[in-house]
Amino acid sequence: MTAGLVLGGIVLLLVVLAGLMWAFGSRAKAKLAAKYPAPGRMVDVGGYRLHLNCQGTPVAGSPTVVMETAHAEPGLSWASVQPEVAKFARVCTYDRAGLGWSEASSKPRTADAIVDELHTLLARAGVEPPYVLVGHSIGGMYVRLYAHEHPDEVAGMVLVDATHEEQFARMPEAIAKMQATSTRAMGCLFGLLRTMNSIGLLAPLAEIRGGVWPMPVPREARAAYLATVYSGTQHLETSRRETLAMPENLAVVRVRQIGSLGDIPLTVISAGRPAISAGHGISEADAERLKEVATELHAEMAALSTRGKRVIAEESGHYVPVEQPTVVVDAIREVVEAARG
Repeated sequence: MTAGLVLGGIVLLLVVLAGLMWAFGSRAKAKLAAKYPAPGRMVDVGGYRLHLNCQGTPVAGSPTVVMETAHAEPGLSWASVQPEVAKFARVCTYDRAGLGWSEASSKPRTADAIVDELHTLLARAGVEPPYVLVGHSIGGMYVRLYAHEHPDEVAGMVLVDATHEEQFARMPEAIAKMQATSTRAMGCLFGLLRTMNSIGLLAPLAEIRGGVWPMPVPREARAAYLATVYSGTQHLETSRRETLAMPENLAVVRVRQIGSLGDIPLTVISAGRPAISAGHGISEADAERLKEVATELHAEMAALSTRGKRVIAEESGHYVPVEQPTVVVDAIREVVEAARG
C-alpha cells in the first residue's frame, strides 16, 4: 500500500468522523433548543428579535424594574432575584442581542447600541416608564448611560458591584496589564468555543456531563443556561464581540462623562470579597490599592445622586445576584418604595 493511499484513507476517515460528529452535535443542539424554549416573548427591535421576560403584576403608581446583566450573560443570571422582586413590583429581564434566547445583531456591541436596543425593546413591548434600572457589573455602566440618555424615564437605580468607566485607568499598572491580557485571552477563548460548538463538539456535553462552561447563574437556571449557550453559536460569538468591545466601551463612556443622576433613589452594592488577591504576580501593595480603587469608585457612584447610598454584600464575590440575592432584592425593594414617593 502506497503512502498516498494511506494518507487518503486517513483523510477519508477524518471526514467521516467529522460528519458523524456534526450530525450528532446538530441533533443535540436541536434537542436542547426544543427542551428549553424561551420563557418570555420575542420582540422585534428592527430586523432582529430580543427576548423579554416580565413577571409580577403592574402596580398603579409604581415603577417597573428593568434588569441589565453582566458581561456576556443572559437574563437567567437574575433567576434568584426576579421571582422575589415580582412579589412587590413588575420586573423585566432580557437577553442582550445575541445572548440567551435573543437573536444576534450585526451592529457593533457598543454601549450606545446596547442602550438603544434596550430603549427600543421596552417601547415596542409596551413596558412604559418610569423604570427602576438594575445593573450588574458592566450592566451597571449601561444603565447609567441609559439614565443619561433618557433621564425622564428613570425613577431609581440599583448598581450591583458595577463596572465604572474609570476602573482600568485607575487600577495599578501591573493589574491593568494583566486585565488587558485577560480580556484578549477571553476573546480568543470565546472564539475557540464558538468554533468547537459549530462542529458539534459542545452540545452533547451539555446533556452528558453538564458542559464545560462557567455558570454565573443560580443552580435552578443552569440547565436552561447551558441550552442557550450550546444550542447554537450566537451566544459564544456575541460573548467574543462583547469582550473585545469592552475596553473601547469603557473609554467612550469615560470621555462622555455621563455624570450626575440628580436626586433619584440610588443604591450601590459592593462585593465584600475582592476580585483579585495578592499572589500569581500580584503584589500585596497592588492588591490593596485595587481594593482602595474599588471603594473609591463605588463611593463616587453612590454620590452621583443626592439620595445615593452604598451597601456591602459581605459574603459575596463579584456575582452578588447568585451568592447573596437577598441583598439585591432588599435594595430593589427599598428603591422601588422610595421611587413611589
